[in-house]
Amino acid sequence: MVSMAHKPKFTRETPDIRRQALINATRRCMARDGVEGASVRRICDEAGVSQGLLRHHFGGKDNLMAETYRAMVSELGSATRNLIGRDGLGPEERLSQAIDVTLRPPLAAPDRRRVQLAFWDLVPRNPAIAAMHKKLYGDYRKDIAGVIAEVARADGVAVDAKALARALTALLDGLWLQMCLEPKLFSARAAHRECLSLLGRSLPSYADI
Repeated sequence: MVSMAHKPKFTRETPDIRRQALINATRRCMARDGVEGASVRRICDEAGVSQGLLRHHFGGKDNLMAETYRAMVSELGSATRNLIGRDGLGPEERLSQAIDVTLRPPLAAPDRRRVQLAFWDLVPRNPAIAAMHKKLYGDYRKDIAGVIAEVARADGVAVDAKALARALTALLDGLWLQMCLEPKLFSARAAHRECLSLLGRSLPSYADI
């Protein structure tokens, strides 16, 4: 008789896969149930893991929430860097595209906007989230300021790139908030024009938009 090799009934997921599953589950719970509804039990049920596994990988809910926020903002940062670093386009077009990508799905999908809004509520109340926000948003503004400076040099004007990046980021955050509260108030295209209009006050490349 030919013996058959024993096949395990299940495969053990790697730690990275388990961690990502918990992060994804946290985002889904926050989008559906808000911050207060995203309990440890619900997150673990959503991810299909035990509460002990959450503690093993993250130490507790606060660290899981901070890592979930890191993942979200890192996605924004990666998308922005990919666009502002593209070859074959002038800096004004790269900046325009980097703004546009933040206002459309998947980065501006309704469920993501709800999760982002929930995290903003946590920033002043959760030191770990606050520290994560300061670091990640600082990196994002630095990237934006860099390409703003490129546009300014191409336009032959002097601007405070850091200040303009802060203003642009604040406008984008405000537009995101309005998209959460009143999704039909304006389109992504209209929001994009608002951002370019702000830039046009200092940068001739956008003056006629």
